[in-house]
Amino acid sequence: MTEIDPTGTQPGAVTPVEEPRVVNMKCKTPECDSIQAIELDIPGVSRGQHMYQCVKCRRTWGTAVGGSVEW
Repeated sequence: MTEIDPTGTQPGAVTPVEEPRVVNMKCKTPECDSIQAIELDIPGVSRGQHMYQCVKCRRTWGTAVGGSVEW
C-alpha cells in the first residue's frame, strides 16, 4: 500500500516502512531470559523455515514449520 507524502517534500507516493514482527517466544540461549523475538524475513529461506532473532541477546535461530499430518 502506498501513501501520499503529507509534508510534500517528496513528489508522488511513498512506501511505508514495515515494522519487524515481534512474537512472544523464549530465547534459545539458556542464559537469556527474554521472551520476545523478531521474525526475520530473509530472502532465499524456504517457506517451511521461519527465522527468529532474540530482542535482548540477538541470537538467531530457525524453526521448521509445516509438513504432513496423518489421521
